[in-house]
Amino acid sequence: MASRKKHRSRPARRLVAFIDADFAKGGRVTRHQHTKGPESWLVERIGIVWARADDRSLTWIRDELIDGPYAAPQTLTALEQADLVVGHGLLQGDLRAVAMITPLPDALVDRCVDTLVELHEARGGQWTTGLGLSELSWHTLRVRRAKHGNGPFDIRGRGDHDPRDDARLHARLWQHLRTRATFTAPARRFTPTPVTTSLDETACTRIAGRETLGAAEWHRRRLGPGTIHAHGGGDWAAAGLAQASAANLNDDLTPLRACATELLGAHEPLPGPAVLLGAFQLLRPGANLKARKALSGNHFARSAERLTAYTDALWKVLHPDARWRWAAAQPVFDPVARAMDFTAQQAAQEERRQAYRAVAAAAARVHQAYRG
Repeated sequence: MASRKKHRSRPARRLVAFIDADFAKGGRVTRHQHTKGPESWLVERIGIVWARADDRSLTWIRDELIDGPYAAPQTLTALEQADLVVGHGLLQGDLRAVAMITPLPDALVDRCVDTLVELHEARGGQWTTGLGLSELSWHTLRVRRAKHGNGPFDIRGRGDHDPRDDARLHARLWQHLRTRATFTAPARRFTPTPVTTSLDETACTRIAGRETLGAAEWHRRRLGPGTIHAHGGGDWAAAGLAQASAANLNDDLTPLRACATELLGAHEPLPGPAVLLGAFQLLRPGANLKARKALSGNHFARSAERLTAYTDALWKVLHPDARWRWAAAQPVFDPVARAMDFTAQQAAQEERRQAYRAVAAAAARVHQAYRG
């Protein structure tokens, strides 16, 4: 009688998305602007690396780069198929910036794992020093983080690295943490000597995604203390911005649409709410908060200065290439004339002045319409 082969059931393989986002920061933070948190950042592009994972192995599938003014809502749509979403600073940074401009589904937050938050808890929750991706990747994985356009996904012209490089590094770090249950990082700011820390069973369970922070707790921490870390001081200014953005998602955006109409013309399609609200993120944190509160209080268009600042920020959101080109325009040394050549910088400044004049005229028309 022929012997029968025993068929072993294969372990369940989850579809895991590793993500990393690039941001544009609001105006320069001064001593009067107390927050430097993600509530004052604008999501510009997001890299996603897809993989299949079981209890021990991780298999790469594909990667994608989502760019443009609608990067945040398009990413939420793409992540609907993921069984687990992993990132370093995902809950503490990336999703907090996304939530400022578009509603974040609770079902997505329930499937998120933030290795930064978990390692911060595992080390006692006192310092985040040494837990950045650069330090962790070197001391734990012995891999240098790709920076300044030297990664395999480098895109010429941006002057920085592609977020898919960091997403792949997130995947390698997550695989190391869940299989070896240790990490190595400098313990304190003034103690550069790296220290190896072992993860307990609770931390391993959370890193593997079998338990997560949960949407309810994430929203409570974001809107309350203004930080996702359970220990340490909060950020009341970040919490204020988060609370204002939660109200703006249900506010009347008519004044913002009026600015877009005057800026683009009646024949151009109006940008969606994610773009209209995203323009707030290019203001300074204090101006961002005041403008959002004015929108909720139905007096946003009363100030010509506020309208001009917002319309200028909206123009920058709709023309990111111009912003990068202006930032890259620097004087260069001319070896023939043996002097610095300021032609490119002066051309960028003149282009910026022309754009601002158009922005100011559009804002003036909106202000006049509301006054009348």
